[in-house]
Parts: sequence; structure tokens; C-alpha cells
Amino acid sequence: MHVIGTAGHVDHGKSTLVKALTGIDPDRLAEEKAREMTIDLGFAWLKLGSEEVGVVDVPGHRDFIENMLAGVGGIDLALFVIAADEGVMPQTKEHLAILDLLHIPDGVIALTKTDLIEDPDWLELVMLDIEEAVAGTVLANAPIVPVSARTGEGLAQLKAELEKKLAAVPERPDLGRPRLPVDRVFSLAGFGTVVTGTLTDGRFHLGDSVEIQPTGLTARIRGLQTHKTKLETARPGSRVAINLTGIDRDQIARGDVLTLPGTLRPTILLDAIYRHLPDADAPLRHNTEVKFFVGAAEVLARVRVLGVRQIEPGQEGWIQLALQHPVATVRGDRFILRRPSPPATLGGGRILDPYPGRRHRRFHPKVLARLETLTQGTPAEMLLQALVRIEPATKEKLLKQASLEPETAESALQELIQENRIVTLGQYLLSQNGWQTILDRITTTLADFHRQYPLRLGMSREELRSRLQLPAAVFNPLLSQAAANSLLVEDNALVHAPDHTVSFTPEQQAAIDNLWQEFKRTGVNSPSIKECKSAVGEDVYNALVEMGKLQPLNKDVVYPTELYQQLITRITDYLKENGRINAAQTRDLLQTSRKYAIALLEHLDEIKVTRRIGDDRELVQNRT
Repeated sequence: MHVIGTAGHVDHGKSTLVKALTGIDPDRLAEEKAREMTIDLGFAWLKLGSEEVGVVDVPGHRDFIENMLAGVGGIDLALFVIAADEGVMPQTKEHLAILDLLHIPDGVIALTKTDLIEDPDWLELVMLDIEEAVAGTVLANAPIVPVSARTGEGLAQLKAELEKKLAAVPERPDLGRPRLPVDRVFSLAGFGTVVTGTLTDGRFHLGDSVEIQPTGLTARIRGLQTHKTKLETARPGSRVAINLTGIDRDQIARGDVLTLPGTLRPTILLDAIYRHLPDADAPLRHNTEVKFFVGAAEVLARVRVLGVRQIEPGQEGWIQLALQHPVATVRGDRFILRRPSPPATLGGGRILDPYPGRRHRRFHPKVLARLETLTQGTPAEMLLQALVRIEPATKEKLLKQASLEPETAESALQELIQENRIVTLGQYLLSQNGWQTILDRITTTLADFHRQYPLRLGMSREELRSRLQLPAAVFNPLLSQAAANSLLVEDNALVHAPDHTVSFTPEQQAAIDNLWQEFKRTGVNSPSIKECKSAVGEDVYNALVEMGKLQPLNKDVVYPTELYQQLITRITDYLKENGRINAAQTRDLLQTSRKYAIALLEHLDEIKVTRRIGDDRELVQNRT
């Protein structure tokens, strides 16, 4: 799933455009409707192709830009809104800088309010101005689509461009450590506390125990929804509403992070690589007080500039942030720094180490060398990236591909395994995301199979392995682990989804009941397989065989399982008493024809109960 976020100057038509695209009014506060201005985050969704896409609508006014930061960090694509009658404005530039600092993958530029412009030359000038403004940013290749939310002109093209861009954005990885930065908290009568946010790094399941950081409080997931649809499992990249039990509304706030117990801990000190904006009005000096924004959190902090006296506009450098209050974050998270007064965006960067342990000596060579290493990537990250390129892989193959010293690579591998970022399957290794991707493919493949063949008990193991294109050495332990996690059921040579059962329509059940009556009437002289298929239909017949309710002996003879067992018992009891039996004796014993007698005897030979000696049969266990 993907999430689009709006950005742009105040009163350029972001919320109006979202409503025109989705049919949902993202302005939920009475004050917003009275002032005709988005103050806090708004949410909506729309269908693009086969995907339902979330939309986060953010405020554009400079007084509410910090609310904007709470929602924009989790988006996959920017819907950058510029009004045709005004063009590029101050918050246009600030929002663009923020998108760039957060490394938002891509975007589409909507040139709104085109119905107000009669001069085509003016539109051309505005578009040239926009192209100049976005040059060198993440939106440098973004298409500019003229639209009018009032008349509907250009909306179809805008949707097409959004769909095209999202198709190139990869799904959020599943790292097995779900995090939901909380951007909204409320309560509902009869349900209790509800939080919303964009889920990253893993999945939440109905009934999961969760931890709220940085407070460390615990709760349980009572309900999950995406776009008002109830879920059993929420996947990374989706907008999620979570109904929590065991915690009150006033115990959670925007900026808190929902995660699994023990997977995340708070920090008040962190190391980072930082880029100061080129148009900043002053360098970033040591010990400057700033507002620090990460995820949906906002906290005051002091900047410790490392390795240089100060970071000049347009320059990059290392910093250590000392926070006034703890936050929950991980290595690699993007952040923004703003000046508290007068308010302005200063720059942003990427967290290198959320737990440095102590304040660094600013110019110490070992400190700077360590930061250089962290900037390039830790050994564990390099090893994980190598695995993602070649997975599934044996340990030996992975260590050869990693371009690390053997001792360092071995240590990094153990770290990744202990943190559950790598899954071991027999002799093979998979990244957590690779593991989840294969599980998703299994779930989808089985669901498709059950839809196509509802009367089949399941798919054969070999067919499933062939569709997944996995070697047996990977497939077998993978299937065992998936079964242990209750993601599927292994039934001898068949595999099926846990909730799959074969059920017959009333008409099919009536036909089955008539067939049983016919079997009861005919006894050993049963209807042929062809007649059975004609009576109930081939699919129903095959289902009865798979379910073990019918036992075919050859291409023509079939019995209900209970009758089959009775007939086999009568023949074997005769053999135990008399030693041998032939076709004529079987015919007389069962009072049937030679056709059925021979079918039963040949079947007993086939399943190794009897062995043929001339025209006779004897029990296999009686032979020496």
C-alpha cells in the first residue's frame, strides 16, 4: 500500500483538490471549516488502478507548518500544490525544502485554480517559474498537471500521473519490527482509545500486545482498520487506525510510537548527518537551540556541531542532538530542524546512531572516524544489503558477497540473526523482508487457488513449490515454519489456507445424498465412476475422493469409504482363515460379478495387502 501527502502554500487549494479527487473532506475541525484553512492533518483515500491509496492533507500556513511535519514524513509520493493565480510562494519553497530533506521519493505537481486564468501566457510563465523552483530537488522530474477542482478539468490526468508515479515506488519493506508514529489520538464511545498513523517496518495483527514509546506503557490491539475497512493484519506502508485496550486516551500523544514490546527504546541523545539549507540566513552554530522533528514527534533540542566550528548554509556535517525529552527513533530515520523563534526551517538529515551513550568530544579523531563509518553504513547493514541482492543464499555465499573481513562479516551476521533481521531456513538465509515477501506470495497463491478450485482440499506441495520457484532445500523448511506460524496447513501432500474448508451448495449436497442412496441400494455392485461423475458433477466427485469419502479402485470401480473398508475386511478375514482366494471365490463371497471381484483383488495387490500366486492371492504377511 502507498500514501500520498499534499504540500504547498496556504490557500492554494490542497484540501479542495483532495476532496475533488477522493470525495472526502479532509478538514475535520470546525475551526478549519470556519476559517477555510487546514490547521491540522486531514486524511482521505482514493482508488488508483487496483490500489486503494491513502492521502494525508497537511496545512500550508506558516503558523501550522509544524503540524505539516507530523504527517509528511510517512508518505511515498508528494502531491505538490501550486495555485495558478499566485505561483511559487514562501511556503511553496519551505515545503519543497522539507520534501527534499526528507528524501520523499517523487511527486506530481498540481497547478490548481486554472479556471481563474484566462491568459495562456500567464500559465506558461507560472509553469516556467515552477520548473526553476524544483530544479535540483526530489521534484525535479515531477510532471506539472494543470487542474481545476471546481470544474473537474485535469483531474483524470492528475490521477493517471499519480498512478504512474506510484507504480515506480517500491512497497515499504517488512523488517519484522512494526512502528506506528502516532499522528492522531481520539476516543470513541464503546471502543475507547484510537490512534492513527502510517505503519512502517513491519505488521500489526489483531490481538497483538504493543508498547507505546517513549513512555513504555503497554496495551493490546482490539481493532485494526485501513480506510474504514476492518483488518486482521495491517501491513507496512498503510494508513492504519488502531483501537487499543488497556490504555486511556490521555496516556498517548502525537509523536509517540506504537511498536512490539522490547523492539524499540527511547533516547535523549543521538548522532546524525545533517544538511543546512542553502538559503538559511546564518550558519548552524554549536549549542544552538532547535526544534527537532522525527516521525510525528516534536521536541526541543541543543545542537552539538562535530568536527567543524559551524555548518555553513548549503553544507553538510555531523551533529549530536541533546533532546529535552525522549523520543523513539531508529538509525536511518530522517529528521527536520527548525528555529523556534523567529520560526524557520534550518535543515535536516539522517540519524546515524540513536544511542551514542555519551556526549562526544567535538574534534576527537576517533569520534569523527566512527561517524564516517556510520555514514557509509554499518557492517550489519552492508551484509543485509548483500543478502537482499542474492537471497535466498547460503551463509558461505553471503559472506563471500559481503566485501567484509571474515571476522567482521561473521559478527555482523550473528547480530542480524539475533535482531531477527535475518531468517534461517535450513542452510539458507533470507532477509526479514524477503521472508515476509515469500509468505505473502504463499498466502496469495493459496487464496487464488481456493477461489479457482473451491472444492479442492488444497494445492499439492510440488505445485506450490513450482509456482514459488524455490529449491526444495529452501521450500521444505519454509513450509514447515509457515505451518508452525499457523499461516497454512500441511495435509499430507496437500497445502491449504488455515480457514479453507470444502463446502457444497444445497444443490450439490442434494446430489451427493442421492448418490449415497444409490450406493446403499446397489451395495458391492456400485455405480461406475462415470455414473458417479454424471450424478454429482466431476468437481464434486473429485472433492469427495480428496476428502476420503470415496475410494476409487481403478478407472471404473469406486466405493464409499465405509463400504470399501467392509469389503476389504471380508476378503482379508477369508484369507486369514483359508490362506488363499481367487476371483471366483471372491465373487461368491461378496455375491457380485467377476468385474468387481477382480477390481478388489487387483487393488489389494496394488496396496501390498495381497500378492498374486498364479490365479490365487495370499496375504503378504503370510509369506516367508
